Amino acid sequence: MFSLTKDDRVIGIVGGMGPEAGGMLFNRILALSEASTDQDHLSVIMMSLPKYMADRTQFLEGNEEINPAFNITKIILKLEEVGASIVGIPCNTTHVPAIMNKIQELLRDAGSNIRLLHMPVETCKYIAERYPTYKRIGVMSSNGTYRSLLYKNLLERYGYDAVLPEKDFQQQVIHNIIYDPVHGIKANPDRITRQAKLWWTTALDFFRSQQADAVILGCTELSIIAQKTPVPDIPVVDAMESLARSMIKEAVQVVEPIPPGE
Repeated sequence: MFSLTKDDRVIGIVGGMGPEAGGMLFNRILALSEASTDQDHLSVIMMSLPKYMADRTQFLEGNEEINPAFNITKIILKLEEVGASIVGIPCNTTHVPAIMNKIQELLRDAGSNIRLLHMPVETCKYIAERYPTYKRIGVMSSNGTYRSLLYKNLLERYGYDAVLPEKDFQQQVIHNIIYDPVHGIKANPDRITRQAKLWWTTALDFFRSQQADAVILGCTELSIIAQKTPVPDIPVVDAMESLARSMIKEAVQVVEPIPPGE
């Protein structure tokens, strides 16, 4: 059996939230890495166990008793055990303090040395670097992330005005893109429905009408629709890509420069 070299900073991905998200993050890491041969690529380990991942929004809304943090932490520790030193969780809602703070506490109690990156923080850093002149940033996210004000608080800390929709619009449009049982992305892993595309366009039109300079895709299901559906004329910042870039940087201590925004 082979042993990992000491200089190989292995990336770990906690998949399963939703099931496509881990694979998408892996693919973004591949696409953004500087490699000309198979052997040039970074070492990545992913564990995707969706059956054991309680819905994060359901927990935050009081409809799920067990904090997803417990099983997420078990997977992080397993990734560390098999060689990962850097871990990312491609689920924005997991980073809401009610979940993330518990994960961090459990990791400390376990004596873990893992470097756990914070997707929303990395996203705000990405905006500050790529779009230094922007002021108003819209946020599309799950209801759990929306109600926690996670991105609003972070954006304001970085000096931005956060643009969030009213509750009815959030529920009837953005939430439905993700969770609608017939037309939503989670219910249709193999396609984007016509209705989901209409909601997507409606959401982006809203942020444009509010003079948002850019829009954060703060749910990994939205990363999926952005890849498969044309984006109207407004910059979108994919939290998934921000996380991928930061994981590469941690692994190799260098990443290709972010192209300047308009």
